[in-house]
Amino acid sequence: MRSLLIFAAAAPALVLAAPEVPPKITSLKFSGSGCPNNSGSVKSTSGVLGDSATFTFGQLRGDNTDNCEIHIQSTGASQGWQAAVKEVEYQGNVALAPSSQLDTITQTFWSDHAADTSTLKASIPCTGPAIKDAVTIKSSTNDLTWSKCTGADGNPGILNVNFRPVVQGASGTYDFKQASWGLVWRKC
Repeated sequence: MRSLLIFAAAAPALVLAAPEVPPKITSLKFSGSGCPNNSGSVKSTSGVLGDSATFTFGQLRGDNTDNCEIHIQSTGASQGWQAAVKEVEYQGNVALAPSSQLDTITQTFWSDHAADTSTLKASIPCTGPAIKDAVTIKSSTNDLTWSKCTGADGNPGILNVNFRPVVQGASGTYDFKQASWGLVWRKC
């Protein structure tokens, strides 16, 4: 089995690290056809919003399109910091027939400023023999959507990340197992 690594919208990394005390995830909620509410199909493996946050999926599979929106509340960060999602990475299994493509679309926003949204996209095209592989799909953005400034409670606000895989063309399937978000931080 070969592993595909797909990069989209590659951008230079920011060197801003998480605050000395990153916020702890206090509430993890999710919704969508790929992770139904109250299904227990999404789990946090990191427990904090530091330089990264990682989640596992139990039901994000299909042959057309699904979405999974994760809603995170956190508290306890050092005061005077803002966070933004810089990159996303998804791991799973993909099968695509020739003349097919898997597109991934991720939208991120903070509830305090829901109209201020970042969109990250990537694609896996299948032009030749069929693809049936474990894949890692990674995309990044310079169009950062910043949280509110953490106050005395260390709460950056509610982070919302909506992931949508879409099969285009002939036919294909996906079964995503894990997501990792790369976050960047700045003083405010």
